[in-house]
Amino acid sequence: MSEGFCPDQSPEYYEEFLREIEHTKDLRKKIYEKIGLKNARRILEVGCRQGVISQELRDASDAQITAIDSDYMNIADNSERIKGIEFYREPAEKLSMRDESFDIVICHYFFLWKPKPFGSLMELKRVCKKGGYIVALAEPDYLAWIENPDLGLGKYHIETLQSQGGNPGVGRSLLSVFSSGGLETEIFVNARIWPQSELEGCYEKEWTNIYDQGLISEEEYKQKIAEEKQIIENKLRIIALPIFSAVGKKVTLLEETIDPFDDY
Repeated sequence: MSEGFCPDQSPEYYEEFLREIEHTKDLRKKIYEKIGLKNARRILEVGCRQGVISQELRDASDAQITAIDSDYMNIADNSERIKGIEFYREPAEKLSMRDESFDIVICHYFFLWKPKPFGSLMELKRVCKKGGYIVALAEPDYLAWIENPDLGLGKYHIETLQSQGGNPGVGRSLLSVFSSGGLETEIFVNARIWPQSELEGCYEKEWTNIYDQGLISEEEYKQKIAEEKQIIENKLRIIALPIFSAVGKKVTLLEETIDPFDDY
């Protein structure tokens, strides 16, 4: 989430991240099995933020794990709380690691904040070993936001992301980005539907955030709050957001002879 200060370090985006983490837990387990996470020797996590995925990786593998983030507070806090991982403050655009250093390079909500995702991917590819994997665990697609009745909440989310340098449609572009980077790619998609409890607990905060950014007037804000309250109380509100994942294998012409977990 935080390569440079990204807006998704805000409490609102972090809460959304935690909700998404829980929703896609089973998919991550499937991906970890697919890429042989348990047998990997060196793993790099890019954009570790508050270390939620870092801890998950530590629990799932005996590999040597390196996690980077450009926010020094995240690095300091993670280093104190999470043992057995090397945390470094470093920008993802120019990694200090040598070519082909890691069996697996993994990220979560990373490409969302990359205006040029292909360039970012190629740097991750550089440090990935031949036969290894580059994994985008989750990237949302706000352009495919679903809400009914349509009160415009998704539209304002898109405007906010674009104004802050985010790419609201990055999820649907993962296949083209990874494939263009020469990776043998598999795509997964998982739609997260907001449960009733989340709708009840979040709608006011969602619209308050939009109002605070000056996207709607005070009168519009009050109207949206009243509409949401009534619709949600009547259990007629639907909000869903597609979350994409990508698993890219760094293939070679002699792929069949290469074991991604060979000694270095």
